[in-house]
Amino acid sequence: MRFPVYTIFLLLMLLGNCFALYKMFTAKQEFFDQFPKLTEIAFNMFRLLPIINIIALVGMWWMKPWAAYLVMACGIAVIAFDIYFGIWYHLYVAIPSTLILLFFIIKYWNEFK
Repeated sequence: MRFPVYTIFLLLMLLGNCFALYKMFTAKQEFFDQFPKLTEIAFNMFRLLPIINIIALVGMWWMKPWAAYLVMACGIAVIAFDIYFGIWYHLYVAIPSTLILLFFIIKYWNEFK
């Protein structure tokens, strides 16, 4: 059973990750200019995170247990990248959204099949 707040939050997360994916592929130089510590290899790895997160969020929509683990791994990876490369403004979104997802995972764990 899907819960309205859970569904709305997942849709917002999907929209946010689609926007992140768009920005990562269209504004590459902007990232390098803004964050000089960022390397080409790290950026390419960082660029894959929204794709993996979209897959995980779709799995969360269907209440799959593997998706819960994958979404938490993506959240932790994004927070670690943000801290390491100094992308401080994104932490205001990454930390609360990861904690909210963790809350939903814990609250509805019995619904995951």
